[in-house]
Amino acid sequence: MRVAFLTRWNATCGVSFHAELLCRRLSSMGYEVIVFAPKLRSANLDWHHKRIRIRDEKWVLRSYEETSELMYPDGGSVGEAILDEDYDVMIVEIYGRLPISELANVSEKIRRKARLIGVIHLAWRRDVPPMLKLRWDALTIFDKRYRDELLRGYDLSGIGRIEEIPYPFAVVDGQGSRRPEEAEGRFLFFSYGRQPEIEYVDYLRAARGFCEGGDAAYHILRSDSRLKVNEPWIIQEVDRPSLRKLYEMLRGADLHLLPKADTRGVVVSSTIAQSLYSGAPTIAPDTRYFETIPGSLDEGPIVKYRLGDLDDLREKLKTLMRDESRRERISENARRYALKRSEERVAKRFLELMNSL
Repeated sequence: MRVAFLTRWNATCGVSFHAELLCRRLSSMGYEVIVFAPKLRSANLDWHHKRIRIRDEKWVLRSYEETSELMYPDGGSVGEAILDEDYDVMIVEIYGRLPISELANVSEKIRRKARLIGVIHLAWRRDVPPMLKLRWDALTIFDKRYRDELLRGYDLSGIGRIEEIPYPFAVVDGQGSRRPEEAEGRFLFFSYGRQPEIEYVDYLRAARGFCEGGDAAYHILRSDSRLKVNEPWIIQEVDRPSLRKLYEMLRGADLHLLPKADTRGVVVSSTIAQSLYSGAPTIAPDTRYFETIPGSLDEGPIVKYRLGDLDDLREKLKTLMRDESRRERISENARRYALKRSEERVAKRFLELMNSL
């Protein structure tokens, strides 16, 4: 079976990461894969899309043009390669810059040779109707919120079936760890990513009280630029490391502080899916990105605090810093949670779906 993906690729965004985990896992299991990815001149117009500094695999074709959120569902193009290549299944990562109208125009030609599966990354009901103009053999959702909030009330008679398959969690084994030299002998907080600067405010303000005395440090890794702060207890790096190197940094930290603002849309966090298996105890705000994940000081794979409540955040940081056994328990819970939703398990779920159509 040859499986095609229509998706972003080798980029710092959740759409790309989802496809990369699935596609590479299917390839390692012996399945032939091909990826139709956006041309960079269109994808790079989006703030969320930053290419990772690696060369595309030989089976990746940069063949379609993205549209914009303002033009969606119109605009963009799909390219001839999508129709010219042979495959048995096409998995489409459905997101807000996908040229969905152009894809709808050729979808029946695709369905003559392949089963058509869509993975819903959309966060808002306003973006759903154009997607439903295609006759999908199957749609997948990450959790029941997508059915209850996004699909509720729409005519779904043109959809073959809807399957709930969770976002896959990366599993990178190894024992290596790394810490900045400046952090030796100090408790180490760690954050990574490229979130807007305002999303770090809670952590910067809360960490200051623990770090100013020299007992702790805050290591911040960003892919584009440093935060506009200059404190002796803050260690900043600019890099887009490999997943293995990132895991070494996570394992070298004592606490992973995950910044994320809230939204009213239906969302999941690709960052938590990327990092949780590392075992670094993670604290995150109680936003919609994490609302399906249990999180408390007593149980669960992460600890959540009330977004914008520094008293709540400081109290939880203090408790975690003092209690190593609690951090170890959270770490064990995190690895178990990630394994239940591992890329291998999710890939097998997709294979079961493909074989059933």
